[in-house]
Amino acid sequence: MTITRPLAEVFEIEPIVAGLCTVHELQQQPTMIVAVVTPLHATATIFPMLQARAQAQQYTVWLRQIDLPGRIELVFLPGVPAITPTRWILALSLLLLTMLSCLAAGTLYRGIDVFAQPLRIYEGWRFAATILGILATHELGHYVVGRWWGAPVSLPYFIPLPPPLSFTGTLGAVIVQREPMRDRRVLFDVGLAGPIAGLCVAIPLLFVGLSQSTVGPVPTSGFVQEGNSALYLLAKLIMFGQILPGGGLDVQLSDVAFAAWIGLLVTMFNLLPIGQLDGGHVAYAVLGRYAIYVAYGTIAFCVLLGVFVDSTWLVWGVIATFANPRHPAPYDDTTPIGLWRILLACLTVIILILLLTPAPLQIVP
Repeated sequence: MTITRPLAEVFEIEPIVAGLCTVHELQQQPTMIVAVVTPLHATATIFPMLQARAQAQQYTVWLRQIDLPGRIELVFLPGVPAITPTRWILALSLLLLTMLSCLAAGTLYRGIDVFAQPLRIYEGWRFAATILGILATHELGHYVVGRWWGAPVSLPYFIPLPPPLSFTGTLGAVIVQREPMRDRRVLFDVGLAGPIAGLCVAIPLLFVGLSQSTVGPVPTSGFVQEGNSALYLLAKLIMFGQILPGGGLDVQLSDVAFAAWIGLLVTMFNLLPIGQLDGGHVAYAVLGRYAIYVAYGTIAFCVLLGVFVDSTWLVWGVIATFANPRHPAPYDDTTPIGLWRILLACLTVIILILLLTPAPLQIVP
């Protein structure tokens, strides 16, 4: 079976699907070629061969679900994604700049004016090491699992944001996805690996930081009150034997504890099931195209919290909206993720609830 395309191009489907699928229908559309087929084997098995054969004809193939029992769609788009080189210099330069900005933030947290005494910037090393350790572990979780699956992930790119623009010294880090993931299993594993890896570092460091902290009277003015999540409240209860803040007392956070608290807050934001956030990856892997409704619901939740509790949530809701709440589909959108990943997704929801911080920061004049 062949199909004539514009500019006298000829597309041959038999060499691509031979021994893998039975073709029932083939259509030429303005920008793609769509085939309705019955897979002869599991889609996870046939997809790598379909992709390799399609790329030999300079096409990229996508597998999509349709409302016909036992049948799927193969969508062929002209062109093959280009392989981009690793940008080592850019990644290293951003890391060094982020280290400096985090050192400056940590030095300021210790009450040292780093702008007046720049040579004392090294004194912020505990804060910088804690927050960068959490963020780096988070991103390396994505990177290592992505490379294990052969996913098209880049090195982590850290984003410096020095004081006075930020009290954290950074906006976090990102890993660039050069092309769609292979299937929902890869999407799930890569998306969840970052938060889990980050939490494995953030939670122990929070307890270390709390052990270096003290409990004292709450200042009457001129301070910033960090928000409580269920996990953070429990950690303080374990360490100090009381609910804090309470009774006019609160914990005076060490720089390590404060950086670990920021790490938990960043993890919470990343777990929101919206678009390209880590939680969005997990939501799409489980729910497919229906994940968009969860994303819209989460944005509405952010708006409500932003209006009635803390305006920080409005900022997050706006960022999530403009970053596109709709998650792109993987190449193979038909392979199921399996029961154990669904159970892990349920655990992820529990983790998000434990990390949820309704009022992240309250500034007391």
